[in-house]
Amino acid sequence: MKKILFVLAVSFLAVKGISQQKNLKDLVGRWEIASDQNNAASLEVIDSTNITLSYNGEKIKLSDYKIDFTKSPIWFDFSTGAGDSAVSVKSLIEIINDTMIKWQLFVDEERTPYFSSSKGELFFLRKAKDAVVTSVVANK
Repeated sequence: MKKILFVLAVSFLAVKGISQQKNLKDLVGRWEIASDQNNAASLEVIDSTNITLSYNGEKIKLSDYKIDFTKSPIWFDFSTGAGDSAVSVKSLIEIINDTMIKWQLFVDEERTPYFSSSKGELFFLRKAKDAVVTSVVANK
């Protein structure tokens, strides 16, 4: 009897752990810097082939990116530009909830396995609300 309860408990925990793993659909949307430090920056995940980074009015499509959801925090590596002007960035992402992510970028330095206060640039991004278009119709 104890063995059966043990097996059921382990199975339940394994299923619960697997079901909580995040994936790309959890990142789909437009994410904006949550503080006043840089309102001109955002990350937009459209689908598995279209991810853009906006900074100071310039929109940059990310190329050659890899997201590893098996890591905790999530490893998100990408390149911007092409040829000699390409910049490789390593980063960490934690999905805090449906509307907030924590993102640390490591440019020209090694990524730490966890979020660090001594390396990289740390940002909190808030999911942008979809624009709602309304119109007023006058009845005459």
